[in-house]
Amino acid sequence: MIVISSILLLFYVSLILAYFIAWKKIPNFKINETIMHQTFSILVAMRNEEAVVANCLASITNQHFPSSAFELIIIDDYSTDQTSSKVTAFIRAHPHHNIRLLQMQNDPLKGRKKKAAITFGISQAKHKYIILTDADCVRGKNWLNTINSFINQTQSKMVYAPVLFKANTLFEKLQSLEFAGLVAIGGAAIESKNPNMCSASNLIFEKDVFYEVNGYAGSENIASGDDEYLLHKVFKKHPNNIHFLKHRDAIVTTAANTTIDELINQRKRWVSKSTKYDNIYITAILIAAYLFNLSILLNLLINTEIGLVFLGIKSLIEGIFLYDVLKFFKRKTYILFLPLAEPFHILYVLIIGIWANIGTYNWKGRDLT
Repeated sequence: MIVISSILLLFYVSLILAYFIAWKKIPNFKINETIMHQTFSILVAMRNEEAVVANCLASITNQHFPSSAFELIIIDDYSTDQTSSKVTAFIRAHPHHNIRLLQMQNDPLKGRKKKAAITFGISQAKHKYIILTDADCVRGKNWLNTINSFINQTQSKMVYAPVLFKANTLFEKLQSLEFAGLVAIGGAAIESKNPNMCSASNLIFEKDVFYEVNGYAGSENIASGDDEYLLHKVFKKHPNNIHFLKHRDAIVTTAANTTIDELINQRKRWVSKSTKYDNIYITAILIAAYLFNLSILLNLLINTEIGLVFLGIKSLIEGIFLYDVLKFFKRKTYILFLPLAEPFHILYVLIIGIWANIGTYNWKGRDLT
């Protein structure tokens, strides 16, 4: 038991250390003033978002960027609340912006779920670059200008930009701590040319590239993964033209979950796609990380002292990595929550890892698998 646990510990420490080094290697982007404006189609696929949609749209239309250089496309995925009415009212109040509301009822393919909504939106997009974001996201006024400058300098085919959980309560801050680490791991993996995860809350790519890789073909029936499956497909075609945008002005902020039930359903949605990756490297890492967490729990139950040593080493290496990540997000004090987060995180990884693959989960009023 100790030998196997030690091997898993060595693997995990090496993995986090590799992510830390790769994260440090990502250059902090420096914006160059430019008069060259790329053109963007910003897509927001939404369902039952009446409470947050106005803030999202306002944060986009308030950009320090020429309104003629971007359009905003909202795709209503069969909302059962007042989402469409809120969007329509916003469009009327902002006649000088190019904003369109699409209804999935009018999709020629009559698709459902988020991938179908995004595909429909892209088919109607007029500009070279697509930006995916979510209805519960807001951003600063220099967001689009930062993305534009980054693309001008890198000529990227796909860009993953940072996402931060807004947090007020302790529960939300624990989620924000974890999610900051996940975002950084996604960026570090892209830097290492072994991309694993990203978020469609802040994802940019060329429209032509979407069609070059045949969009979401092959994963249409999987409810989640509109971000990561696309990332993996684009990487196969353009391994040197995918980058992480490391700049605070590129951050979008989204809401953390307010209840345990919301958290469980979100994490089940995230984890459910992990068993369907066609990349053996990613699958092997996920399995090994799961077994490492399991080994810590078993050691705590069988030999508490050894279990605590393994837990302490895990916390130390994660703390070193996370502290640097939190500095980027200007959330350094969140590192104080790590000792509290560690034991709960191990249990939640073990439970969700199994639960997500044996049942359904509810998302936006839909039962999904």
